[in-house]
Amino acid sequence: MIKAYLRIDDSPSEITPDFVDYLADKKITPIIFAVGENIEKHFDNAVYALQKGAVIGNHSHTHPDFSKLSLEQAVDEIEKCETLLDKVYECAGVKREHKLFAFPYGNKGGQNKNAIQQYLKAKGFARVDDTAIQFDWYKQNGLDKDIDSFWTFDLAEYQLQWNNGFTYESILERIHDKHPKDGGALLQENSNHIILIHDHFQTNVIIKDYYKTLIDYLINAGVTFVRPEFKKENF
Repeated sequence: MIKAYLRIDDSPSEITPDFVDYLADKKITPIIFAVGENIEKHFDNAVYALQKGAVIGNHSHTHPDFSKLSLEQAVDEIEKCETLLDKVYECAGVKREHKLFAFPYGNKGGQNKNAIQQYLKAKGFARVDDTAIQFDWYKQNGLDKDIDSFWTFDLAEYQLQWNNGFTYESILERIHDKHPKDGGALLQENSNHIILIHDHFQTNVIIKDYYKTLIDYLINAGVTFVRPEFKKENF
């Protein structure tokens, strides 16, 4: 069996309600990492996602490259989004049980990485429980120790917007790649994953309901999406 958490980045957008309705029908609980500026544009959609059972974490306020920020700027990016998330949870009437953070682009802040990790720890951020993930590269890169959330497989469907030759077939090739350059082989038997997909209106223009098409494909390929767990211990 292949088990996975579903991670969604860059929410909310115009398509968020349809996205989370689909997941609710499939009984999939996603970990959504929201961008503060997108919350400001689509606040009600973020509230709706929470009320439909999603867990929403912090993906910064403006989605910058953290390696280009000072520590003060990095903290400001996180805290601005935190303020908005607290409002979203309050309006949704949902208790915020876990504070989660994921770096845009997976860029952990360059020379400020350790300081940001300490900041997240001091502020009580939780980790996605990735105990079951056994890929060597994941542990060699310390991803099982960092407080921020990462992924094991990125569908990279956002590249459909780039007009660079990346197609739906390119995504399928990634899914079936037994020796990927980055991340773990998705369809490796008895593996555990955090699968990343994005909440982008622009991708939906290219492939209508792309999230349904891709997630249905993964399910048919043998992936079982499980409810995410979180932890604070062992830092």
